[in-house]
Amino acid sequence: MEENISLNNSEWNIMEELWQGQPKTLMQIVHGMKEKQGWSKSTTNTMLRRMQEKGYIRYEAGKKARLYFAVLERKDVVLRETESFLNRAYGGSLGMLMNTFAENHQLTAADIEELRQILHKAEKNEG
Repeated sequence: MEENISLNNSEWNIMEELWQGQPKTLMQIVHGMKEKQGWSKSTTNTMLRRMQEKGYIRYEAGKKARLYFAVLERKDVVLRETESFLNRAYGGSLGMLMNTFAENHQLTAADIEELRQILHKAEKNEG
C-alpha cells in the first residue's frame, strides 16, 4: 500500500460504507451518507469523484447505474493509520501506548486477557 495514503474522516465514512458491502450504486451510497452524515447527493458525488481521482475507489458501468468499489482494503488502511498514529503520538513505541492505557485504568480484565492471548499467539509465531 502506498505510504502517502491517509484518509480524512469523510473518506473514512465512504470507505466504511463500501467495506460493509460492495459494489454499491451512487444512490445506495447517497442514502448511507445521508443517514450517517446528513450529506446531500452532490456532496456525496463530489467525495466519490475526489476519492476516485486519488485511486481509493473505482467504478464500473452497471446496467442502470455505476457500481462503486473500494480499491483499498480495510485491513491495509487500518494498519497504515495505526502505524502513523503510533509513530506520531508515541514515537513508534507500542509499550508507551499500552502503558498510557494501563496507567489511566482504561484496561478491563477482559482487555488484559485479550492482550495476553494476542501476545501468546505472537510468541508462538516467533518460534
